Amino acid sequence: MDQSVPTQPVRMMWHYLRPFRGRVALLTLLLLTSIGLQLLAPQLLGRFVDAATGQGGGSPNRLTVIAGLFFAAVLAQKALFLVTVFLTEDLGWATTNALRADLTAHILRLDMGFHKLRTPGELIERIDGDVGELAEYFSEIVVSLIGNGLLVAGIIVLIFLADWRIGLLALGYAVVMVTLLRVIQERMVTLFTSISRAIAELFGFLEEHITGTEDVVPNGGAPYVMARLYPLLNTHAQLTRRTYTLSTIVGATSTLLFVLALAGSMGLAALSLRAGAMTIGTVFTLVYYVGLLESPLDSVRRHLSYIQRALAGVNRTREFFDLRPEVGEAAGSAGGPQLPPGAPGVLFDGVSFAYKDRRHMTNDESGFTNEDGVPPSDSSLDTPTVLHDISFAVAPGRVLGVLGRTGSGKTTLTRLLFRLYDADAGGIRIGHDDGVDLRGVPLGELRRHIGLVTQDVQLFAATVRDNLTLFSNYDAGQPTIDDGRIVAALETLGLGDWYGSLPNGLDTVLEGGGKGLSAGEGQLLAFARVFLRDARLVVLDEASSRLDPDTEQRLERAIDRLLDGRTAIIIAHRLRTVMRADDILILEDGRVVEVGPRAALAADSDSRFYRLLQTGLEEVLA
Repeated sequence: MDQSVPTQPVRMMWHYLRPFRGRVALLTLLLLTSIGLQLLAPQLLGRFVDAATGQGGGSPNRLTVIAGLFFAAVLAQKALFLVTVFLTEDLGWATTNALRADLTAHILRLDMGFHKLRTPGELIERIDGDVGELAEYFSEIVVSLIGNGLLVAGIIVLIFLADWRIGLLALGYAVVMVTLLRVIQERMVTLFTSISRAIAELFGFLEEHITGTEDVVPNGGAPYVMARLYPLLNTHAQLTRRTYTLSTIVGATSTLLFVLALAGSMGLAALSLRAGAMTIGTVFTLVYYVGLLESPLDSVRRHLSYIQRALAGVNRTREFFDLRPEVGEAAGSAGGPQLPPGAPGVLFDGVSFAYKDRRHMTNDESGFTNEDGVPPSDSSLDTPTVLHDISFAVAPGRVLGVLGRTGSGKTTLTRLLFRLYDADAGGIRIGHDDGVDLRGVPLGELRRHIGLVTQDVQLFAATVRDNLTLFSNYDAGQPTIDDGRIVAALETLGLGDWYGSLPNGLDTVLEGGGKGLSAGEGQLLAFARVFLRDARLVVLDEASSRLDPDTEQRLERAIDRLLDGRTAIIIAHRLRTVMRADDILILEDGRVVEVGPRAALAADSDSRFYRLLQTGLEEVLA
């Protein structure tokens, strides 16, 4: 996100309108012309009445001319209004799409601690729902507030010029209406902010539990889900009811005020007419103007809900823009050291780490969950230290096998290596010789040269090409990875037959979530991503734990090819996978209990690794 993006509503609006200055200038001209025509129409009607009653010294030809001018003015005003509405809507969506893109990019830059605390449904509601409300703000702020405000000001000035008493009455009516709207504005913004939060919470709950239907329904969790759902629906309904009740009261009050203002102006005009101080046409024009006041003020009232929703959306959008990642670029690291060519070494030196909130942790690491299978939401609870004084080194080009029971901290090691989190104590260095501190390497540089494959592969509803290159296959319009390399990688991994069966080759669109693919095919596609990135350091996090034997054999051959000339860290439950490792690291309760060359440990009858080989890895580490 551009750090210069302001979060104050009007400044935010101008920040995104600035690239469309020409269109804004055209809209301003059209709006002022439309307002001028609206103010001209009653004057023409008044003159027509005077001419028709003989008070203006009119003739039939004059009546025809005035009628023609009135028709032309009204027709032109309506046409300009339609064009203005179209342009403001188009401009509103153009600006909010830019805001939506900035917000999405900002959220993607926030660290895993942020994402662990929020469901995808809540984030989608923020990005699409809240920003969508701002489209109304960007358009209604022009037509409803600025346009109608100028129209009201013009009407009051013209009334004052004709009769100061009716002008004071019209001014008083407008002031009371504006004051009423300002009084309820704060309350309405609060209500709409609460409604937006309730909707985000509801969407997040539905997304989480509908996605988990396969686990919820067979385990009898449907009654619990419904019991949680009803309070969320009730909260949303109560907030909505309060909002519409307040809007109805304001609507009724504004109607009453308008009737009183119109009756007063008609009485004052009648007195002036009886005294001969004004013509019938002038009376008609003044009453018409007072009646015309209701339309812009009522329009502001009716559109107030859109504007309040938009302001609530601005508040909630600002909450996200104000967040800064806990894991970010260190001072000066944006142009910091580049990783040297070739396979890097990795050094963990006295690393300790605890998640700041149990909700950041996996269930195995946190040690407990509630009946819904997720950790408690009380962030005040103390969190246990997941890693304790971890120290080990992986020499360039070596393969380290990491073993340990579920929840021992193996996956946390990879999260720290990718800087999804930063260690609380100690340091991590990468590179040759002494290496460089991980925090000093630009995040983009670091993650560009480290490849990760897990047992849960994320595939997108996109082409095979885009899934393998992660949508980054083009630089200045030219492919950075040619199709020949992609096909060669698929062939290398034993996916040649699968590729040959695709109806449209690399342009074949895969289903989201990897539907239609076997677990093995999904894993092999994830390996192809790492092949194509030519990562110097490869992390395999239980990547083969869910594969059938035939697919695993293909994967083993692919791993051999992948690890050639690279540094690797393999986290596995299968003995066959770690037997290719040069070194072994065994974790227990977040502590290193054994580390050393695999061959030496396998030959040492006193080592834990030796006992694992004798007992069976799956049994001991399950």
